[in-house]
Amino acid sequence: MKSLAIVTDIMAKRFEKHQIEALKSAFEESETLTREKKIELAAATGLDVEQISSWFNRKRARKRALESIAELDVDHSRLQKAHKLSRSTEAELQKELQESKKREIGLQDENQSLKERITVAEGNKQLGSLMRFFDDY
Repeated sequence: MKSLAIVTDIMAKRFEKHQIEALKSAFEESETLTREKKIELAAATGLDVEQISSWFNRKRARKRALESIAELDVDHSRLQKAHKLSRSTEAELQKELQESKKREIGLQDENQSLKERITVAEGNKQLGSLMRFFDDY
């Protein structure tokens, strides 16, 4: 059990400020390290090569995650705008549909009225023909 506590203490060790600054500076120069650069950093910081490699791996992973989040934010923003535009377009199309339905009803009423007038006109024409027929007798 005692060895587990020692391992946990080693794993939980935080880097000192000057070590972190040296690692950050090296990361700004290059996100990947050569074996020589790792050894140089180990000598400068007092950390071992594995700790330096692990720090760089975590830093790259965090950077990728932040870049992914930034890309997702941009995509989210773009999708929100597209959604808003589509909602606006949908509202316009609904309004246009309602207006078209009103025009259709008006045209159906007008059509019905014209049919009634044609029926009356045809009836008058037939009546006129009958009257001429009877006038001839």
